[in-house]
Amino acid sequence: MPITTKERKYLKNKYKGGKNNSKGAVYESYYATYQIASFMNQYTGQLNDVHLSSQLEETFVDDLLIEDPDVRKIYHQLKDVKELTWKTGKSHSLEYDFTRQMEVSSEKCEDFELKLIYSNPISTVSTIPTGIASCASAVHFPSCSSINQLLLSYLPFKEAIRNIALPPVEDDELSGIAAAILGAWNSVEQKSVSLQQISDIVRSLGKGTVNIRSYPTVSVSDRCREIFSRLGITFHENGSTVHWSYKQLEGKVPWTNEKERKVEKANPATIWELMELVN
Repeated sequence: MPITTKERKYLKNKYKGGKNNSKGAVYESYYATYQIASFMNQYTGQLNDVHLSSQLEETFVDDLLIEDPDVRKIYHQLKDVKELTWKTGKSHSLEYDFTRQMEVSSEKCEDFELKLIYSNPISTVSTIPTGIASCASAVHFPSCSSINQLLLSYLPFKEAIRNIALPPVEDDELSGIAAAILGAWNSVEQKSVSLQQISDIVRSLGKGTVNIRSYPTVSVSDRCREIFSRLGITFHENGSTVHWSYKQLEGKVPWTNEKERKVEKANPATIWELMELVN
């Protein structure tokens, strides 16, 4: 059944409410960060083919849409509330929204999936109404006050971030990666944003301190290789970072074209002069 005039008015108000819900926006941003990391790991070589959109207009399940390379559409409704049932809703129930989204997507011949994401671990919404059970699921995702708390308290999120990080990686680096993804997502319009766009923004925001597998590996110039060799430094490139060792010392340095030019121009005579240039 096509969307009626009355339903369009309802969806317009629903869209406005979603845009104005600041508490919900934080929960949704954290969940989007989780999904971005998960899909980056799943589609490492196809980042341009995965797109995310939030707060969809004229859509019944409208908080987040993920479109994957197989042209599958995953619609999400996120609920960070204590009291939640499939009958919850002011003018239309949650079950109604999912039923109508199922009907609309089916009429469009979409390959689709509907997901309800809820924060209350003891909610009863994990039991899916029979009419939508074939295409809908309910998944618990905790509500946390900060991205660091989410890393510490929700292992699937921590593992999703770890899976896209270039090893070796410490826990504090995971926090930096998660924060950079969150910042990248919140910096865009959130309309059909590709994972490649997110990766590029994360790289720009991180300024070499954030290292994920989607980055191309840097290549140290021949001139810098000569300088390293003369100083007795061994090294290898890993993503955007150069890992080095000198006698009993070792470390890693975010490598940029600017740092490379500084080293080539200064032609340091000792490792200590080199460290002042790159740190």
